[in-house]
Amino acid sequence: MAYAYYLYDSPGPGQTPLGLTAVPILHVPPKEDTPDRIYRERLLPLLLSLRDLHPGHIPILLLLACTYYALGDFQTSLSISHHILSLDSGYVEAMSNIGTTMKALGQTDKAYEWWWKALQLRPTYWDALDNILGMTFTLAHDTPDQGRRLAHYRQALVVCQYVQRHVLSTTGRLAVTLQPGEIPRLQRAVFTSGTICATLGPTDLDRAFAEYARAIELVIRPHTPSTEGEQYTLRDILLAACAAGHIMCANASHPGLPGISGILQSQLGDPASDFLHAVRASSEELYRALLRAGGGVLPTPLLLPEQASRLPALLFARSHGVLPAICTRGPTGACRPPPARVRQQTDAMTSTVLLTLAKRFQDGALGGAVLPNADADADAGSDSGGGGLRVSTSVVVLLYYLALAWQPTPSTYNNLGIVLSGVADARTGADGEPIDGVGLARMYYAAGLQMDPKHPHLLTNLGSLLKDQGHTDQAIKLYTKAVEQKPDFDIALANLGNAIKDAGRPWDAIPYYRRAARASPALPEAVCGLANSLGSICDWRGRGAAPGERGGGGGGGADAAGRAIGPGSHADAHAGWIVDMLAVTDGQIELGYAVGAGVGAQAQAQVVQKAMEECLRALAAAQGRVLTPGEVAHWTGRFQRLAGGGEEGVRRRVNEAGFLLRFVDWVQPRMQRQWYVRAYGKTLTVDKAVALSEDNLHELFLRPTLPKTLQPPPVPSVLPFHTFTYPLTPRVTRLIPHRSALRISYTAFVQPWLPKHVYRPPRPPVNGKINVGYISNDVNNHPLSHLMQSAFGMHDRARFAVFLYTTSAWDGTAYRPRIAGTVEHCVDVSAWPLRAIVEHIAQHEIHILINLGGYTKGARNDIFAARPCPIQMQLMGYAGTLGAGWCDYLICDPIACPQETSSAERWRRRRAQAAGPGTEALEEPLDMGADMDPETDSDEWLYTEKFIYMPHTFMVTDHKQSFRGDEDLSPEQRAQVPAETLWLDEERRRADARKQVFPDLPQDVIVFANFNQLYKIDPGIFLVWLRILRRVPRSVLWLLRFPAAGEEHLLRSARMWAGDEVAARIRFTDVAKKDWHVFRARVADLFLDTAECNAHTIAADVLWTGTPILTWPKHTYKMCSRVAASMVNATGFGELMTVHSVEEYEERAVELACGMSYVPHHESMGAVLARGQGELVWLRRNIFLNRDRMPLFDTLRWTRNLEKGLQEAWRRWVQGTQYEMSDEWEACEGEEKASSCIWIRDDDPMDTTQHA
Repeated sequence: MAYAYYLYDSPGPGQTPLGLTAVPILHVPPKEDTPDRIYRERLLPLLLSLRDLHPGHIPILLLLACTYYALGDFQTSLSISHHILSLDSGYVEAMSNIGTTMKALGQTDKAYEWWWKALQLRPTYWDALDNILGMTFTLAHDTPDQGRRLAHYRQALVVCQYVQRHVLSTTGRLAVTLQPGEIPRLQRAVFTSGTICATLGPTDLDRAFAEYARAIELVIRPHTPSTEGEQYTLRDILLAACAAGHIMCANASHPGLPGISGILQSQLGDPASDFLHAVRASSEELYRALLRAGGGVLPTPLLLPEQASRLPALLFARSHGVLPAICTRGPTGACRPPPARVRQQTDAMTSTVLLTLAKRFQDGALGGAVLPNADADADAGSDSGGGGLRVSTSVVVLLYYLALAWQPTPSTYNNLGIVLSGVADARTGADGEPIDGVGLARMYYAAGLQMDPKHPHLLTNLGSLLKDQGHTDQAIKLYTKAVEQKPDFDIALANLGNAIKDAGRPWDAIPYYRRAARASPALPEAVCGLANSLGSICDWRGRGAAPGERGGGGGGGADAAGRAIGPGSHADAHAGWIVDMLAVTDGQIELGYAVGAGVGAQAQAQVVQKAMEECLRALAAAQGRVLTPGEVAHWTGRFQRLAGGGEEGVRRRVNEAGFLLRFVDWVQPRMQRQWYVRAYGKTLTVDKAVALSEDNLHELFLRPTLPKTLQPPPVPSVLPFHTFTYPLTPRVTRLIPHRSALRISYTAFVQPWLPKHVYRPPRPPVNGKINVGYISNDVNNHPLSHLMQSAFGMHDRARFAVFLYTTSAWDGTAYRPRIAGTVEHCVDVSAWPLRAIVEHIAQHEIHILINLGGYTKGARNDIFAARPCPIQMQLMGYAGTLGAGWCDYLICDPIACPQETSSAERWRRRRAQAAGPGTEALEEPLDMGADMDPETDSDEWLYTEKFIYMPHTFMVTDHKQSFRGDEDLSPEQRAQVPAETLWLDEERRRADARKQVFPDLPQDVIVFANFNQLYKIDPGIFLVWLRILRRVPRSVLWLLRFPAAGEEHLLRSARMWAGDEVAARIRFTDVAKKDWHVFRARVADLFLDTAECNAHTIAADVLWTGTPILTWPKHTYKMCSRVAASMVNATGFGELMTVHSVEEYEERAVELACGMSYVPHHESMGAVLARGQGELVWLRRNIFLNRDRMPLFDTLRWTRNLEKGLQEAWRRWVQGTQYEMSDEWEACEGEEKASSCIWIRDDDPMDTTQHA
């Protein structure tokens, strides 16, 4: 028989029969042979001989039936199995074999009946259970009918529940004696029950969670007999892992959690003691201590990979790290380990259950779950409000630690790394170096790659982590390896595209985006990345047209072949990648309403109630008084509006997490002001420095804490900067930066080092000298430095102390040293952690902090989100709204940002309407006074900031100081030279420069130009330019290879849309160095501005040379489309260069060009200079001759005007009139009552002269 079983264990024809019973017997392997010969020539004759000798021996008959099945003789196999049942009607192995044979014959119903019959006779007959589950799952998978699919799942669930009822008691204890090898099979049955429940739908999720918990508890409880104190729960092992983790993390630099060691009398890792038993015996004391340490949830231990691997040995020291249920006890009570195979199976199954729980919690599928048997004390600070240990990120991390400890796999390392990368906690390692979630994530990714260096997910996620840390080149290498291993890996392809695009090569990113989109057509990163990269090189093929672009008016698009889409184009032509991008963005915005506060509906009321209580306390502190009943009712109504996410949140468009984050942003500066008033009164300035406010005021101004279950708010894939050129509605244009601002706020608020109170306000300025801080990533060879390099040093040092924080490393050019030498404090914080920067700002008592980056690359908005300064504003770097509660003001002007586009101004209009007879208040439910809810459906406003209106333009320039090399005259010297002489010299310079740039062009050819990066060109404005070229036959259009990859696409579109002759008149040149770029701008006769996003720095360069600009402020709500109109206004000739429709744009360009003519001017040396005439030349002459007098280039004048705005902002904050609905604002009668804008008045008139 031993030899027969050996033969049967050899591979049969095809494959080993699945599900047939065989009892392995030890044997000595003979020489190998082919499977067919083994079965037919050796095994079958042997078994027939044995049957003849022992006709009633059931094991022989059972193996004979299995052999006939393996050879495909199903009828003989069935006959023998039935014969066995005639000998023993309860022989379940024969029943199972009949079931397997029936399945092979296609009779699944009969197969199920036989397996079910065997299982009813012996509920622990695991082969029959596996066969039933395998068949029902296959049937469920293969059927297209949802009803039948669910019926199969329910059938499988009934079977699993039947087994559990007969094997487990109602308390989860074993009701029968099982061998260690049977434990993992029972565990699999329990786990399968949970998986089926989770599949059946949301109503069964609680049941699924209970089954998963039972599957864990089954193996962590010792083998029977066991005591009541050993009936460990999932909660027990999580508490134990949490406590053990923090004990392991403790060192001289990081003492760990207070009081934990005192509660646990057991020594961690001591074989003589049972740590898990000690945890359970601690009752609720340990539980409450951990919740206090974690602020309502378990505190996350930051374990190194090698520390996580030690958890089983520490938690189960008595069984030497082996799960207790599969150990047996000897006469002395010592644990005896199971066979290695049993341990491996149990460890693998346990790890699978833990992973499944972690993933479901991580994905929010079991949102709001509470671990059973957790009687929380309300005093513990639990976000559950006393209802138990609520699932949080820390629980997910602990589950992953345990899963990894029992079965380390590359995928588990990857999943754990993903979660850890979002953990804001930090600790100090034994070597004194800080360890945070991102650093740990990198370690776990690296550990996973040691197991599998080609794992595509690990390569991708490590690449993303490195990219976020600025290591783009390393990220590209890792992404490339990932797609080599998995060529259709959509995320890796899209991330590789993003990295290449961020490295400045968007054209090279396009193939990867296309591959990602083919693999996953709805992947937002692929769709949005492709749209951005194609737009950056003007490859408009397949672009389509957005709804707002289909009716003319400067709109436009291109079909799949690249043909222009006109008003009469077929509807199919409108589809394309720009339309796909808009749809993806809309979907991502809607998704934000489904997130909620990270808890389920059952916990929503408690979370909202607790948040409301904290926020009302903070509001009372900000008001400096007890809230009135009306105020309490008003704010209570707002909190009750919170929908808890899910379908209800989407329907009502309530961004619950966003509201909580907005409130903290909103209330912090108000609390800082009240702290200031308590300490110093409403004092604008003092004669000498006063003492700092008392430390005991800290406790009065505690920042509201966020629910620990709150997850990072999702952000759209379209970056805020990209809204400048996309055809988006005002609402979407507002929400994209707002959602990014919420994520930045969240990241700041969860930093472990952030104090519980708001930052202490600065002391009153001594003799009115305000500390103003500028934060910039661009104090290098960058357009911002080109424009602002003198402004920092022009501040009145008697009234302002300037702190310039540079957040990027020096590039070696002269800009930074030059700027640093003009300010009192230039601080390079490029290598500083966020905490150090924020604390430096707070300690140096900055009164006003100015953001020069916005959402541009490398900007540090996280500094502002921590709110180290009571007044924060943005200037210059980003021409749009930040959508952030941590930005109080936008420095702009009435042309760039019309008054009605501000939230606070729109609120005043609405309030005035509500004050009329027969009207009611029009306030949205989640508005915070004049700070309107950005999530509202309204397209009537865009800016969340208040406006500080500069009198001429918000743009500052430095050309008057930095670019005088063309004439080599100081302003004073230039003023002494006759205007005609200056102008004649300029005409000579211009003629010489024209010969250098376009030596083949006759003088009478009009040079239209645009020097913007090509991403600013859209199909609509390009069509207008082509029409202008067609109407002005002797003209060219001068563009830059910015980048060079765009040239071929623009020329192709030009040929297709306007013909070869017009396309041949488009001239491209390379991008030049700054000095030559500015100098040669005078060659252009007329600069044709882009409409979606204007020229900004380039507009200043062009105007400095006298070249007129034709600009169209296309959108009322988009600052970026109105910047050039603002700048030309500051020349004194703005009306002549600004149009207000696409038709006017085209006509004005043609009019100016056709009005030009040239007359010969004979020079003294015999040369002939062609001198221009006409309105365009007159305009150029006046811009050029007035450049030293006009406000646009008067940096000192601009700086003095800015200082007026800063002083007024300080006054309004101190007096409390900055904040609408405050007691001070209600009582005031100043300008701020009528308008939230700070209107700066220029003391000097416009001093330009018109030259004939």
